[in-house]
Amino acid sequence: MYMKKLTKLMLLPAIGVLLAACSTPKKISYLRDLEYNVPFDARPAPELRLKVDDRISIQVFSEQMELAAPFNAAGVQIEGEASSLLSSTYGVDARGNIDFPILGELHVEGKTLNEVQKEISAEITRRGFIKEPVVKAELENFSVIVIGQMGQKIIPVEGSSLNLIQLMAQMEGDLQSAKIPDVMVIRTENGMRQAYQVSLQTKKLYNSPVFYLQQNDVIYVKPRGVRLSTGGDLFLKYFSPLVSAISSAILIVLYLRK
Repeated sequence: MYMKKLTKLMLLPAIGVLLAACSTPKKISYLRDLEYNVPFDARPAPELRLKVDDRISIQVFSEQMELAAPFNAAGVQIEGEASSLLSSTYGVDARGNIDFPILGELHVEGKTLNEVQKEISAEITRRGFIKEPVVKAELENFSVIVIGQMGQKIIPVEGSSLNLIQLMAQMEGDLQSAKIPDVMVIRTENGMRQAYQVSLQTKKLYNSPVFYLQQNDVIYVKPRGVRLSTGGDLFLKYFSPLVSAISSAILIVLYLRK
């Protein structure tokens, strides 16, 4: 009787270890409701609109670069093969303005880079400074913030667009334990913050207002289910083989004593 009780006691931890070792998390899958050969709307990436605290690089070009030089006077000289030009970076202040050389204050908040380029070009022409100027504006601070299960990172964005799928492809966190049906995107617009819920498991993702990310968006990837602590991981790694070996030895001894 004593040996039977002892056997049961020794087998309990072994069973627990085996259950923990053999259990596997449910597989995650993206875009579950997509169907083959069934097209749906493909919306182009919207142009980014400038916000307070953005930084814009603006260059003015002309066939006669000496005419464009005063509009680039705030920058640092960059040597080119045939000529030199000046690149200037401007911060959008709390009122949504930038202080541009010669032209003075320009309101840019809420405008796209293309709209800013056209406005500066038209104003330079209207005032008679340059007949056909070429203006190039670029956003210098396009980045997004990722927190939660995929790690904590500030990710700089090259180019003018980034969507959630492209972002996830860049991450190195543990996707198996990420709650992809409930991803939160926090966006700041017009002085207000708003949280959006996004599921990466449905094609409705493509129609979300936050599918295409904007500067300074915060993406929170929540953990999925219960995770083992570091101690639990160590237990499974080092102690479970020992428990299994002891339990097996007891079973063999009991079998031989029959």
